[in-house]
Amino acid sequence: MTYIGVATLSFEKGYHVGWREARRIIDHTTLLRALLHVAHLTGSGGCAEKLLKGGLEASALLPALPAGNEVRLLAPFPRIPCLGKAMRIRGLYLTLTTLRELLAYISQCLQRGGTPVARESKLGSLIVDCTGAPAQFLELARSGSLACFNDECNALSPYALEELYVMVAEYRNRIDRMSGAADLFETYGFKPLTPHWLVLRGDRDAVECGFALLEILQRFGLGGLKSRGWGRFKLSREAAINPGDHEVLAKSSGWTRGVNYTLGLMTPGKWVDLEKTFATREVVMGRSGPSNNEYKLPVVYAMDVGSIVSAREIPSPRVLSLAGGAVMIFNPVVLHA
Repeated sequence: MTYIGVATLSFEKGYHVGWREARRIIDHTTLLRALLHVAHLTGSGGCAEKLLKGGLEASALLPALPAGNEVRLLAPFPRIPCLGKAMRIRGLYLTLTTLRELLAYISQCLQRGGTPVARESKLGSLIVDCTGAPAQFLELARSGSLACFNDECNALSPYALEELYVMVAEYRNRIDRMSGAADLFETYGFKPLTPHWLVLRGDRDAVECGFALLEILQRFGLGGLKSRGWGRFKLSREAAINPGDHEVLAKSSGWTRGVNYTLGLMTPGKWVDLEKTFATREVVMGRSGPSNNEYKLPVVYAMDVGSIVSAREIPSPRVLSLAGGAVMIFNPVVLHA
């Protein structure tokens, strides 16, 4: 039986993930690799085996909005074509209940042979049309960085923020080994202004394994610069998740033949129907590992978080073997229309 578990995380200082440029969203590949590392450190061979065999799906870490006595789960606006300034639209976040309705509209549009296109109206609302196939448009209101239906936006407007992340920087000093002089340098990353959420999906043992490893990982941290205090977080499974958002995860998670929305990076393949897929490309590359055993990551092209992926068949998790026995696991949680 498939089981899901949802948790919220609050970062103490901020985090640094990404190569060359810091990335706002911590992807599930980073999370799964960190959990696998903790499993090996603690001798949890059973948990490590579940991760390596694709038994645990995970989402990226995404913003959660505290709204009164409950927490709303947010996800990036789908990467469908946009008219006008695409970054203004793609920088918005949706509640999962709004996302469910939008995915249904996108699926119906594609079935009619149309193309879903987003644009801003003159009044500032967001319009999603089905170009090439007659259909009633979908209109979303905006409140800060949120896009949602009117009733939902009215309820969330007191809590909505214009920005969900701020870039933070620290200036440090070290001694140059050659000259002995002071060598100033800067470290930077992102600090979320709200808690984050993640969902784990698999059988009950796999999900409980994941959360047990997260309990340990919160003390080590995620991403780079952990020795300088970055990446540490506090994990909570007690947050009152909005029932509608939780229902979306319970009933709409998992790959299906048809329209899927990715909550983590996924590599493409022959299983993708390219004509009905709308994805932004993320390049995974750089260096990883501890400073005394650093290795180079392969260049991997993946579909980013928020991509609309039409699947001809259900994909399998992808596990890449890296240098020194390390691995990279692509096994995201997705939402289907």
